[in-house]
This record gives sequence, C-alpha cells and structure tokens, in this order.
Amino acid sequence: MALKYDGTINAGAILQAVVVFAGALSAVIWTQAGIWRLEADQRRMETTLAADLASIRSDASAREVRIRAAELALAGQQSDLRSIQSGISRIEAQLEKLQLRP
Repeated sequence: MALKYDGTINAGAILQAVVVFAGALSAVIWTQAGIWRLEADQRRMETTLAADLASIRSDASAREVRIRAAELALAGQQSDLRSIQSGISRIEAQLEKLQLRP
C-alpha cells in the first residue's frame, strides 16, 4: 500500500492549525504574564532593600553619634578625675606640711 499525498484542505486540518496556534498564543501570553509578575516582584524587593539599607545606614549613623558622645563624656570624666587627683595630692602635701610643724 502506497501513501498518497492529499492536497485538499478539510475542516480537521483547519481546526488542528487553529488549536496549535491558540496553544502557542496562550503559552506566550502565560509566559509573558509570569515575566511581568517577576519584574513587579523584583521592583518591590529592590524598593524594600533600598528602604532597609537606608534604615541601616541611619541606625549606624545614630549609633556612631552616640558612641562619639560617650567617648567625649569619658574623656571629660577622665580629665575631671585627673584634676581631682591632682587636687587631692596637693591637699595631702599641705596636710603633711602642717603635720611636720610641731
């Protein structure tokens, strides 16, 4: 039995072409919708990341300001302690001088 090519176009062939075209079109639309959703998700994540980064930088700056203020306060306290120690040393020296005089 030999196969013969039938060049006639029938309703089944047209229906098959329409189904294949509709399937390809729906696949393209479905894929494009997924890409759009992924792009929107990426933009949202980038915005969130930028906001989080700005918050972290702001917090770090505030911590640095507090640390510098604490360092300055400690330096001032150390200076005050040295002044008090030198004052106590002078008072002790004067007391020793007073005790030596009979």
